[in-house]
Amino acid sequence: MECWICGDEASTGEHLIKASDLRSVFGKVSQRTPLYLSTDKARNQIVSGIGSDKLKYSALLCARCNNERTQPYDRAWERLSAYLRSRDPPIRRGTIIRLDTVFPGCVRKSMLHVHLYFVKLFGCLIKQESIPIDLRPFSQAIINGQPHPNVWLALWANKTHQPVRHVGQSQVETAQLYGQIVYATWFYFVERAAINVLYAEPTERRKGLVYAWHPTSVGKRIHVAHEA
Repeated sequence: MECWICGDEASTGEHLIKASDLRSVFGKVSQRTPLYLSTDKARNQIVSGIGSDKLKYSALLCARCNNERTQPYDRAWERLSAYLRSRDPPIRRGTIIRLDTVFPGCVRKSMLHVHLYFVKLFGCLIKQESIPIDLRPFSQAIINGQPHPNVWLALWANKTHQPVRHVGQSQVETAQLYGQIVYATWFYFVERAAINVLYAEPTERRKGLVYAWHPTSVGKRIHVAHEA
């Protein structure tokens, strides 16, 4: 199998949920303190380590793309994620996040990297689930360190009532026009925060895009759009 980003041999699987998010939420995971993974196909699967293949996409990336090439993108999200989860008071609908507090002196570059982290995850989803969206703009964005023109992000507050710590990822929902996908949306959940990842062709004017941001237009503040 070829790496969908660069075409080299794919030998590694990207985590469905970032490893640092899993460690921050659950701490040490072992046979004595396992995680329980539920999907549409199986419920309460026992996971005895963060490195388990159950927590990863299939081998879709080469080692270089999954590590060296995309490491700055991973670290930018790790930093923003930690801030969103630890913020006091907790984020809620209407909260304004001052990005210069999270990334002093480097907001625009850091938010581009956050964007590209989710471009990477979205590309893995597209590849694994055989979603008919062209992957070439995704790979070019990652390789060139440039934003994907049709991928937007929106920050939601994850208003969960579950009594246990949890992280997760939703399915991808799509809308088509004349047999072509013109809009797609899915969520990445990590405790208090939820990132709505959106794909929208330039002609689309969807409600989900109202509070969404793109690296070409993001300022020093973003709004928490809704509550999930």
